[in-house]
Amino acid sequence: MKKPTLPIQTQNLARFEQQWLVQFGVFLLIVILGLASRFWMVDMPNFKPVAALILFGGFFFRRSWAAAIGLIVIMLLSDLKLGVYDWKLSACVYTSLAIAAGLGVWIRRSIENGSPTHMGFQQATRFAIASLIMSTVFYVLTNGAVWWIGQWYSVTWSGMVACYTAGLPFYRATLLGDLFFTGALVGGYCVFETLQLRYAKRRQAAELLVVSGA
Repeated sequence: MKKPTLPIQTQNLARFEQQWLVQFGVFLLIVILGLASRFWMVDMPNFKPVAALILFGGFFFRRSWAAAIGLIVIMLLSDLKLGVYDWKLSACVYTSLAIAAGLGVWIRRSIENGSPTHMGFQQATRFAIASLIMSTVFYVLTNGAVWWIGQWYSVTWSGMVACYTAGLPFYRATLLGDLFFTGALVGGYCVFETLQLRYAKRRQAAELLVVSGA
């Protein structure tokens, strides 16, 4: 006797609900990890996963605004607890993280527009480039804001040079942190993707076996 199959509409609904749960679960994980890092990694200035999490969110979420909401939740909740900076500096921090989300969207769309579907060398290279870009943007914007405020450095050419020179150790920490956490997230995604593909193949093989034995 042939095993009854679910209607196509029901199968599509079940697939949509499963994808939604995965997306929501990843969103919560990104927010929790981002908040935890801002609260507890205080002894490691600039070596934090927030930018990498937002970058990965821009890539992973089907809706681009989900990464933006994750960014806002992480930064607003943590800023309420830790305190806020001068508005110029805060604006630069938020802008650099928004650019990180945009870079994640760029990677996702590059895959959708004809690149290999699954994570490979090409996609990993894009993540590495995006990580370097967002670290550099953060360094340029935030140090520019610190210089522009004029509280620690004079608003002169020599003051700007001194500000950016003093920020180089923090830039190095940002580069290392973004590359490390981006690599960890991409590696975890590769493992998840591999397990998902194996499960799909086993499920397909089992369904074919049931049909052939009917």
